[in-house]
This record gives sequence, structure tokens and C-alpha cells, in this order.
Amino acid sequence: MVLEDKRREALAQRLAEDVPFRQASKQAGYVHGWKARALQRTKRADVVARVAEIRRAKALEAADLTPMVNALMAAAKDAQDKPEQTPATLTAIRKLLVEAARLKGLAPPPPPLQPVQPRRRMTDEEWMATFAPKPGGEA
Repeated sequence: MVLEDKRREALAQRLAEDVPFRQASKQAGYVHGWKARALQRTKRADVVARVAEIRRAKALEAADLTPMVNALMAAAKDAQDKPEQTPATLTAIRKLLVEAARLKGLAPPPPPLQPVQPRRRMTDEEWMATFAPKPGGEA
């Protein structure tokens, strides 16, 4: 279902292409690219539904992934049927099944990695307050 509002439709199209929401809002023709307003537009129920619909349609239009999914499922079944079920084997089975679901469009893509936060050097007073022996503690 195409949205009646052309700007909302354009916004949904850009969001489905994984354009950041503020940039998508500007590209869709919204004059004010304020962060809160742009975020509010992207969370509207009709826009969210349209983005999901567009992504599903793109997944179906993609190259036929059936052989790849079948191979992943077969590898998972093979690993499951083996008698030695180590935690590593179970993790591998889970990863194969998640990848198969992702290829079918049933699972969301993995979240982006968070940037590493720089370490802050503690002052001597902070360090002592955190790590020094507490009064009445056992040695």
C-alpha cells in the first residue's frame, strides 16, 4: 500500500534504504530537519508499516536464496544429529539458523557495533574510594 502523503512515502522509501532518519526526512522534502521532529515522523505507525512492506518486497525481489537457505538448514541439521553436542556446536547451529532466517527476511539485520568508549583515568582519590580496603573488612 503506497502512502497517500507523498512526503511520507518518500520518507518510507529512504528509511527502507537505511538512510539515517534526519537525512531521510530532509530528502523527503520536510523543511525542518530537527532531530526530535524527524524521529517522530519515522515512528508513525503508517511509515513503520510501509518501511517493513518495502523491505519485504525487496527481499522477495532479491536473487533466489533458496539454495543457500537450504544449505544452511542442512548444515544445521547435520550438526544437530551428531552425538557430541558441545556448546560450540550448539552456537554454530544457532548462528546457521539465524543466518538462514535473516536471508529469508524473517530476522532483522544485526545491530551496528557501538564505538569503543575511551577510558577515563581515575584520580587517586577516586581510585582509593573504589578499590581501597574498607574499614572492618577482612584481610
